[in-house]
Amino acid sequence: MTIQSPVFTKINESFTCKNCNYLVPLSSSTCRDHCPKCLFSIHVDNNPGDRAAECLGLLKPVAWSQHKKKGYMIHYKCLVCGLEKRNKFLEIDSNMPDDFSALLKLSAITKV
Repeated sequence: MTIQSPVFTKINESFTCKNCNYLVPLSSSTCRDHCPKCLFSIHVDNNPGDRAAECLGLLKPVAWSQHKKKGYMIHYKCLVCGLEKRNKFLEIDSNMPDDFSALLKLSAITKV
């Protein structure tokens, strides 16, 4: 399914994690852009869902924070180009929520 707006293109599709090889299912509530098991992602977007980034490097989860409205946020750093970005931790999802223990492992590194 693809829905497009000027800044956000909604693409909800399953994929295989490039870090741990887990077959990531569709999200029941939003677009999933990271593995629910290891929290790694891939640098594929310049704007959410546009698939316009040429880098394609692994986005490593390096920290987390808590946003007043969005909840837990995962902080990423691209292992190829160094881009830093944040994305929402998917705490509630009927298909497969993100692994909270993986988020807690990040807290051993740093909490932003």
